[in-house]
Amino acid sequence: MWKERFDIPEEVFEGYSFFRRGRMIWAFSLPEIPPFRCESIGMRVISMRESPWKPTTYALQLWGRYARKNVIDLDDEMARRFFAGESLELRAPAERGYVVVRHTGSVIGCGLYTPGRLISQLPRERRILEVEDQGASG
Repeated sequence: MWKERFDIPEEVFEGYSFFRRGRMIWAFSLPEIPPFRCESIGMRVISMRESPWKPTTYALQLWGRYARKNVIDLDDEMARRFFAGESLELRAPAERGYVVVRHTGSVIGCGLYTPGRLISQLPRERRILEVEDQGASG
């Protein structure tokens, strides 16, 4: 998925192991799963609940900086709206599906792009609904 969808070089994933449990794929930095019972290990990186599989925001914040395709850069106003969980009307040189969303070169997270529209996939608990004006209080 990472190579085909985002053109992230395979060597980026060297040193990581992957574990599938149910409809989730987890990544961890050990060579193999430790020999104790555990519910999960590492960081959830892909949800396989729907097709196509969805990369998590956490995974894109870790590896998205290496993406060479299906990346959308937002200006300040669009980034603010994306952080708030809004859908954006825009045209971008990206394929339909999940994309890496960036602002000033930093990865914000995952978006779902259809031609003309970008839907924020940020988890609700990570959304920023209001930004205080820092200039007035000095």
